[in-house]
Amino acid sequence: MELLSGDTVVNRNKSANMLRSRFYVCPICGNVVHSAGEAVVSCCGVTLPALEAEEADGDHRPDVETVEDEEFITVDHSMTKAHYISFIACVTSDRLQLVKLYPEGNAQCRLRLQRGGYLYLYCNRHGLMRRRL
Repeated sequence: MELLSGDTVVNRNKSANMLRSRFYVCPICGNVVHSAGEAVVSCCGVTLPALEAEEADGDHRPDVETVEDEEFITVDHSMTKAHYISFIACVTSDRLQLVKLYPEGNAQCRLRLQRGGYLYLYCNRHGLMRRRL
């Protein structure tokens, strides 16, 4: 009946729930790895720890603006080769949207955001940040 009501159904299961997602970033090659729960991940011969997300602070706060049927996300952050935003991701109970960003580019992307999830961004110097949607 929940599905037929037209309301958003939130997956509250302990397993098979994307809100249990973990992100890993290789310090050698910069590879971004995602798991939908606990995992042992290695890259370039190094076992990677799961990143712990902090609440987004002033320097890493994403601005969200509605454009057509998507959200335009921008982060007022430097994008030099030494200090940049590596990715922006939106995680809800049933999906992951991830956009990889690169130095010398813009810290912006377009995503279809849904309520009840988190918006993540990863700064190569300050780590993983998140904002509740």
